[in-house]
Amino acid sequence: MTPPVQRAGPIRVSAPAEVVRAFRRETGWREEDGPPPASFPVVWMRQPEIGEPIRAAAQEIGLPVHEAQHFEYERPLETGRSYDLMLEMRRQSDPMRLIATATIFDLSGAFVARVVSTLRLIDPATVSPLPPEAES
Repeated sequence: MTPPVQRAGPIRVSAPAEVVRAFRRETGWREEDGPPPASFPVVWMRQPEIGEPIRAAAQEIGLPVHEAQHFEYERPLETGRSYDLMLEMRRQSDPMRLIATATIFDLSGAFVARVVSTLRLIDPATVSPLPPEAES
């Protein structure tokens, strides 16, 4: 049986200058002023409309652990612009993963980017604790 695909959106997101500046600073860019880095869409996961469905879908199976991220840009994001984001989530079963795909469009409907986040789903009950000597 193929796991169901869950979708949400369109969800309005934006790249305000102060948020882009903070993200650039927090991720080690030398210059605070500049365009949003390719990884900027991770900021939008803080929005409940995006982050909550991802967490809920992952936690039904297990603890989500970041495995990979892929960015495909038609053109760069722009500071101060708003976008519409469509979210699609699907599961894989061997190994257990949640694949969250965010497709980003400008407000005219033109494709801007696709961001794919792969989360490995770990059942916490199956993870052995580290032996005491490995913790130090």
